Amino acid sequence: MDTNKITKILQDEIETGILGPGIVLKQEMLAERFGVSRQPIRQVLERLLTHGLLTKRSDRSLAVNGLSAKEVRNLSQIRISLEAMALSLAIPHLVPRDLRKARRLNEDLQEEDSPSTIEELDIAFHQTLYAPCNNPRLVQMIMDLRREARRSYYRQPKGSWSRAAFYKEHEALLNACADGNVEHAVSILMTHIGITSGNLVQANDMGEP
Repeated sequence: MDTNKITKILQDEIETGILGPGIVLKQEMLAERFGVSRQPIRQVLERLLTHGLLTKRSDRSLAVNGLSAKEVRNLSQIRISLEAMALSLAIPHLVPRDLRKARRLNEDLQEEDSPSTIEELDIAFHQTLYAPCNNPRLVQMIMDLRREARRSYYRQPKGSWSRAAFYKEHEALLNACADGNVEHAVSILMTHIGITSGNLVQANDMGEP
């Protein structure tokens, strides 16, 4: 297995929470897992360290990094700014077909069990609402930032209060968009992102004030 594939596997496992914050990644265990020598594993770990997914501890071991509460707040602020802009620009151009598609995605999201599928459905939901802003680069920036918050999807199991709240927030956002009420839609979106950020802080379990 080449280093690119190993990097991708470990990156996905870190970002989805399979490998949680603080877990130490040992070269010998990873080499055995992927059937390679330690040299390519060292290269993979160096990439993950460079990308900020690992942190070097005092004993020189490498552990999975977690977003601090401060970093989550900073990410939330950036997302609110960009997503509010995209939504405000998009609402005047949303058509019934867009809203129907978004409602179907939200219904599917409500019934889904897999966190990775929930992530894809949620991204598709918001992409559907933002795409009519006619700024593809802005939308892509938003989707990339949303993927940084992907650990929060693991705190929304089917039937939980958090999943129900997630669904209702989407419904309220859709209704505001259908009414063409930009101010109300942006207010709902800001609350929605704030709650997601709170879930992300819990998922990282990094209690920095």
